[in-house]
Amino acid sequence: MKRLKVKGPTARRAVGEAKAVTGMQHGKSRSGRWSRVDVQVSVIVAAVVALSFLCVYAFNYQVTYRDMIETLKERSDSIYSYVEDSLDKSTFATIDQAADVDDPDDAAYGAYREMKEAFKRVKAATGVRYLYTAKRADDGTLIYVVDGLPSDSEDFRYPGDPIEPEIVDEMERALANEIVYPTDIKSTDWGHIFVSYYPIHADERVVGVIGIEFDAERQFEAFRTVRFGTPVIGALFCLVAVAVAVVLFRRISNPAYRDLANTDYLTKLKSRNAFEVDVENWNRAGTRVSGIVAIDLDGLKTVNDVLGHAAGDELIRTAAEIVAGRCEDVGPVYRVGGDEFAVCCFELDEEGARNLACDLRAACADATVEGRPLSLSVGWALRGEGEDLRDVHRRADGRMYEEKARARTRRTRTSDDEGERA
Repeated sequence: MKRLKVKGPTARRAVGEAKAVTGMQHGKSRSGRWSRVDVQVSVIVAAVVALSFLCVYAFNYQVTYRDMIETLKERSDSIYSYVEDSLDKSTFATIDQAADVDDPDDAAYGAYREMKEAFKRVKAATGVRYLYTAKRADDGTLIYVVDGLPSDSEDFRYPGDPIEPEIVDEMERALANEIVYPTDIKSTDWGHIFVSYYPIHADERVVGVIGIEFDAERQFEAFRTVRFGTPVIGALFCLVAVAVAVVLFRRISNPAYRDLANTDYLTKLKSRNAFEVDVENWNRAGTRVSGIVAIDLDGLKTVNDVLGHAAGDELIRTAAEIVAGRCEDVGPVYRVGGDEFAVCCFELDEEGARNLACDLRAACADATVEGRPLSLSVGWALRGEGEDLRDVHRRADGRMYEEKARARTRRTRTSDDEGERA
C-alpha cells in the first residue's frame, strides 16, 4: 500500500499556510515580539555593551583630553621660559604707540627691532606660530607692544593698537599675575591653535603680557579621531554583540525551550501542548484543515505489565516512527496521549482517510517489539463548514474507539473459536 500524499499545489499551499500560522503563534504574535526572551536578551546585551562602551569612552576621552592639554601646556611653558629670559622689559615702559618706533635714532626703536628679531629666532627654534606682547596703557586700555608677525602680514599689529575684545579677559587675568591656558584647542580661520598668556615681570611686578600661539592641528585631528571614532566603533561592537547574542541564544536556548514546550520528549513528535495551541490558532485564523485522523496504539498496557515500561516506550517510539513516516506529507503529527496520536490533515476525504488507515495498518504488519506484533486503531472525521477542530478531533477519537472495540470483539471471537476447536 502506498503512502498517502498531499496532492497538488493547493494542498501544498494549505500546508505552508498552516505551518506559517503555527510558527508565528508558537514564537508569540508580532504584537508580543518584545516579550520574546531572545529579543529581551538582545536588548539587555545591547544596553550592557553600550553602557560599558560609554564608560570606556568617557574615561578614554578624559584621559586623552587631559594628556593632550597637559602636553600642549608643557610645550607652551617651555617656550615661555625660553622667551622671558630674552625679553627686553624696557619695551613695556618705552613703547606706547607706533610713533615711538619710527625714529631709528630712538632707543625704543632699537629695542623694538631687537625684540622682533628675538621673536623670529624663537619661532624658528620652537615652531611657535605667533608671539606678541601687550600691556595696559595709561588710559587703562590694553594695547599691543611688540608683534612677532612680519610687518607686511595682514594680521600684523602696530604698537599701541588695541587688543581684540575677545581676548581682553585672558589678558586681564595674565596682568593679574595668572598664567592663562585655554580650556580647548581653538578653531580659527588659519587652523587649530593652542593659545596661552603669561605675565611678564620686572622688579617682581607684572609689566605686561606675552601671548604664545602655536599650531595644534595634529593634536586636534588625533583627538577628533578619538572623539568620533570611538562611538562608531562602540556602535559596531554593540551591533555585533547583539547579533552574536541572538544567534547563540537561538542556537542554545530556543531549541531546548521549543523541545520542552512543543515537542514530545519520547517520540520527538509534536506534543499535546502543541496540538492545543495549533488547533486554537487554526480556529482563529480560519486555516483550512480538512479533517483529523486519530490513532491509538493497541496493547500498550499488556506490554507494560508483561515486559516492562522500557518495552512499552520502545513500542510507542516504533508506532510514532510509522505514523510520522506515513503522514509526513499529510499534516503535522502529534502525540496527544500515552498511546494516542493525532494527524491534522489539510486535504482529506473519506477515500483518502480509508487509504491512510490501510496504509498505517500495512506498515505495522512486519513491525514487532520484543516479539510482539504492533497494531494500530485508526479513526477519522472530516471537518464540517466552520466546525471547531476540537469537535472534529472528538468525532475522530470516537470513531477510533469504535474501531478499537470492533477489533477487540474480533480478537475475542477468534480466541473463542480457537478454544472450541481445541
